[in-house]
Amino acid sequence: MAGSAARSVFNLPLLTYLPFLLLLLLLPAVTADGIGVIGAGKWMYKPTCAHACRRLIANCPLLCSEDGTPSAHHKRHSHAGATPPECFLKDRAFLRTQALCMSQYCPRDDVAVSVMEEYWEGHLATGSVGDWSGALKPVMSYSEALMFAREDVEAVGEGNMPTAVPKKPLNQTNLIAEEDWLPSYNGQKSFEDGENGHGANSLAIAITTVTIPILLSFIRFLPARWTTPMTTRLDQPLFGHRHRVPLAGAVGLMPTRGQALFIAYVLLTNIFLVVFPHSLLQPNYMADSDRAQLTIIVGDRAGVLAFADFVAIFLFSSRNNVLLRLTDWSHSTFLLLHRWVAYACVGQTVLHSALMWYYYAEWSDWAAESRLPYWYWGIVGTLALCLVLPLSVLPVRRRVYEAFLAGHQVLAVLVLVACFLHIWHLFEYKWGYEIWIYVAGGLWGLDRILRVLRVVRNGIRTATVSVADRSQGDYLRVEIEGIAAEGHAYLYFPTLSWRFWENHPFSVLSSFAGSSTPLGSSHVSSGPRLAGDPEKTVQSTGVGAREILPRAESDSASDSGSRSSTGPVRPCTAFLVRPQTSATRVLASRVPPGASLRVPVLVESSYHANPAVRQLAQCSTLLCIAGGVGISAVIPVAKTFGGVRARLCWGVRDESFLRVVDGEMARLGPRVEVETRVGERLPIADIVAHELTRNDDKGDIGVVVCGPAGMADDVRKALGELVAQGRVKRGVVFIDEAFSW
Repeated sequence: MAGSAARSVFNLPLLTYLPFLLLLLLLPAVTADGIGVIGAGKWMYKPTCAHACRRLIANCPLLCSEDGTPSAHHKRHSHAGATPPECFLKDRAFLRTQALCMSQYCPRDDVAVSVMEEYWEGHLATGSVGDWSGALKPVMSYSEALMFAREDVEAVGEGNMPTAVPKKPLNQTNLIAEEDWLPSYNGQKSFEDGENGHGANSLAIAITTVTIPILLSFIRFLPARWTTPMTTRLDQPLFGHRHRVPLAGAVGLMPTRGQALFIAYVLLTNIFLVVFPHSLLQPNYMADSDRAQLTIIVGDRAGVLAFADFVAIFLFSSRNNVLLRLTDWSHSTFLLLHRWVAYACVGQTVLHSALMWYYYAEWSDWAAESRLPYWYWGIVGTLALCLVLPLSVLPVRRRVYEAFLAGHQVLAVLVLVACFLHIWHLFEYKWGYEIWIYVAGGLWGLDRILRVLRVVRNGIRTATVSVADRSQGDYLRVEIEGIAAEGHAYLYFPTLSWRFWENHPFSVLSSFAGSSTPLGSSHVSSGPRLAGDPEKTVQSTGVGAREILPRAESDSASDSGSRSSTGPVRPCTAFLVRPQTSATRVLASRVPPGASLRVPVLVESSYHANPAVRQLAQCSTLLCIAGGVGISAVIPVAKTFGGVRARLCWGVRDESFLRVVDGEMARLGPRVEVETRVGERLPIADIVAHELTRNDDKGDIGVVVCGPAGMADDVRKALGELVAQGRVKRGVVFIDEAFSW
């Protein structure tokens, strides 16, 4: 009752679209300084000519300045000096000198008077980020200040006017020399051009990395017989024939050709956009050479692009990834892409840190910069991000997965916090760089919230854990009453250890218990011959047939599948678990011999690792190939298939395992032809060739595989060879139903 009531409150499918809404809200289309992303409706210096004038005299002591020395320890980032903001608004010499400079140099850029007046009202006291609230309004308008300044010039003659010198007292109207103003203008103009490039390029990377999978997935709406030749070739490994089997030395997984194309796009765009476009102007007060200026541009941009990569990194890795609903890409694919985008992000971060260190060491004051808070928070963020790589390699993920996952999350949070403080100590909230941190943190937090809601919807349940019948302790059967899940679910066993947050994904074997159908009514295959070898047949057994695997009467009472199949139909989710990790090993050790264990469990459901399963609805024929415990993911697919004919081929190590899923196999119905092979490998190539080259079936065919990595790769290879040879005349929907962590 609690589960059904909660379902009416939480619309989880709808909530998974919140990341896109969050992205839209945090990246608004605005036209103002101090709001949004530079280069996307936000500017830094408008007009640049006026900001160049102010920069030259802002550090000059005024009559109303306080005692002290202005702080400008380096060229790029100046901090509050001895002149309070209100002083700029009323000092006659400052106002008249600023107005005279603007009238002299701004006409070169065809700046309208209205733009200069807008600048005057909002920027004189604040500098780059304006304030038009009225609290910081100058005592005279731009026109009035210019009029008084021209009167001062006429009074003494232009040739007798003093010239402003930066950091020297400014107590009368001054001219600003061309040789002083031009480096200031070029510096701010090129810096803003660079920042515009940073913003535009970061948006390009973030948006295209997320939307390209959506666009490419529209191919699924075309007839499968048209797209099969292309999709099958793209689904082959980039090199060799192993995709799920790790590369030599377990260094990683070989991407498919399609995945490799997307990875190449991510890497090439990160490389190209970190350099182009750029604007080099000399003379320049920020950098006295093109080399120094290019170092600044590329170094800064690398940091911004690393932030932009955060969007795909956190979205692709989330369980509630909205792209799983908008595309036909699997969760394993997004996890693989998550790692490759992370490689690009780490590369950008290292480049940013190295170039900024080089710039300050070569052309500025590194000793002063390295003592500032923003600098050491940048070091913390860089080190944390770099630590993620060696702690996330495939051997670590597979051997100590729980430790890897916990450390991964801690480092991810540390990276976000360090990056935010790095930006805040440098710019506070002025230039919108922190928006990327908000988006990444929002995606991370929203995914956790949705996980909690999925658990709350199901409530606290009790799991009945027993050793699967005749599995010799190799498999556990976990049944949870009152829940009907599908796909796969994450199970939490909070009482097994102090690490109550640990959870693991398991494929749903069945969602309901109880049946009025006799177990022996399942269809028994006649074992058809396979194409290519007239002497070779697949051993065919009806798992529910007593003549194949006879059972004593006393055995039936202990069969958990039999227990579940009696009585009225009711929600009861069953899982078949092979103890591997520390959590499942502990669970297995606590099950009493010949009895069952009841433990509290939290269920986070339901998930679908491969959304392409939805495309099976357009298929007339289904071929399922399972190995060992992979049968638990294949049975629900075969059971719900609505086509004309289905064939299930299952390879197991020993005959006793056939009884483990006796009840579920019995409910498959007469349309599903079940074949098994005990103690030997399935003839994958023959099975796939036989089904895909049949002439008596029409319509598309779905091929689903779940089992050992080598088996899945063999199915993929066989399918690719048949399509390449032109022997497949039907549309094919291929689904590798497995996780690849």
